[in-house]
Amino acid sequence: MSTVKIFVEGIADEKFLLDYIEHILPESAIKNYTIINAEGWGINKKTQQIMQRNTDEGGVNLVVFDADIDFEDKKKEIEKWKTDFHLSFELFLFPNNRDNGTLENLLEEIIPEKNRPISDCWEGYEKCLKSKTIEGREKPLTTPAKKTKIYGYLEALLGDSKREKVKIKEKERDYGNIDHWDLGAAYLNPLKEFLVQQLRTR
Repeated sequence: MSTVKIFVEGIADEKFLLDYIEHILPESAIKNYTIINAEGWGINKKTQQIMQRNTDEGGVNLVVFDADIDFEDKKKEIEKWKTDFHLSFELFLFPNNRDNGTLENLLEEIIPEKNRPISDCWEGYEKCLKSKTIEGREKPLTTPAKKTKIYGYLEALLGDSKREKVKIKEKERDYGNIDHWDLGAAYLNPLKEFLVQQLRTR
């Protein structure tokens, strides 16, 4: 049986894709697949070898990385790996295979409408930071990274106990929790189409 290997940049991407694939496809309709944490967006020798072996065995490789600050540049750079290292893979770049951004940008877009006030509070916090000056500091204050915003969003919703706090961590998040995330959001359609095309059993 051919195998689909999905290469991601980190634990957050791995956990999100595991939950999302479970949401969009019944187990009986999913090809044998494995998600591999490449521990960053570069390509190392180990990753190359796994991809090449999978291709030789008739499998399919998927690369799902962040577009970061320039979608077109990142796409060209990653696609170049095909010729540079003799690899075969299909590529999807978060957040939507079109715009600049990361997994965290995607996650912002699938926050349920009822929880949007939390995002409004965060935006107010960022505006406040930008408006402040600190004696002895020439640069504006640094606004927190998107990852911090997602942590803050979940922390606002979860309880104060250690057991609840653990659920904030990337590898412990439950993206199937409809009180926190909308996995049926139209924003996810490009990712859904990409994954279903590659993972659905024929």
